[in-house]
Amino acid sequence: LMNEVEDWAEKNGGFKRHRFFRTSGSSGKEKWVALSDEALEWSARSVIGALGIDSKDVLGLALPVTHVGGYGMVLRAEISGASLLKLEVRWNAGSFADWCDVNRVTVSSLVPAQVYDLVSGRLSCPTFMRNVVVGGGPLDEELAKKARDLGWPVIPSYGMTETSSQVATGDGLPLLQGWEAKIMEGRLALKGNGLLSAIIRRKGDGFVARDPKIDGWYMTNDRCELIGRGLRVLGRADRSVKVLGELVNLEELEKFWRGKLKREVALVARPDKRRGVNLFLFYEGIELDLARWNTSLPGPERITEATAVDLLPRSELGKIDRSALAKFDKD
Repeated sequence: LMNEVEDWAEKNGGFKRHRFFRTSGSSGKEKWVALSDEALEWSARSVIGALGIDSKDVLGLALPVTHVGGYGMVLRAEISGASLLKLEVRWNAGSFADWCDVNRVTVSSLVPAQVYDLVSGRLSCPTFMRNVVVGGGPLDEELAKKARDLGWPVIPSYGMTETSSQVATGDGLPLLQGWEAKIMEGRLALKGNGLLSAIIRRKGDGFVARDPKIDGWYMTNDRCELIGRGLRVLGRADRSVKVLGELVNLEELEKFWRGKLKREVALVARPDKRRGVNLFLFYEGIELDLARWNTSLPGPERITEATAVDLLPRSELGKIDRSALAKFDKD
């Protein structure tokens, strides 16, 4: 498919020296983000500056290079002169910790699910590691504390494919140099040289490209607050649904169920003629009786059905694949 997109982009011009990253975003609809080599290199330099990466560092790559976080790491090594090592085996927390130790890895990037695995395995951090940037989703404060107690120098970051990688890195998510941010209608808008050129989507047999920026600003789907140059991410703007005429925030509701069940959960909304949408809860582990918790919720927030699964489907980056769950049929 990537070749199809690249061929189309080549024929349709305007995409010289670009790379195309496939993303379903949090909404689950497939799209490709066109990033210029210039934007990617600018982003890599800004991260090198923020993390103080130099030629003495050993970068340990544990993310796929088809993802902007993995590709960014390759560029950071090329530009800074640092060594780059790629974890060639399938992800396993124990193997990763050993591999970092043997190869004296100093800097790595992980997603929250991988940090969770390190903490669950009670794996202590190898001596040489000085930075583990965590992106691809919010890093829970409790998880960060547990990881740090084991010696892992985890640093929260915020970014997305559309920004060529991270735009804010560190506790309190301070914006990296060169990035500007403002809040518009409660959502975060960003400006900087690392922004995308266009979003490419399927249209019939071909594709269509659109530049979503307005006056150089890109409007994200994240609800945020700005505290000085620090970001406070409140959640997704596109994860609210109308049930019985009331707006229900699916993220907040997932948090409720996660707290009650003490395990990973995911909510899927499906259209319903009467209610507007019905809510379906999927949770990992053995089947439980959820009735008492469900009846404690206001009518619109109550789930129609709950399904226990061994493991929730995830993308290669460990994000819950809600589009796969939306297609899930018990029968």
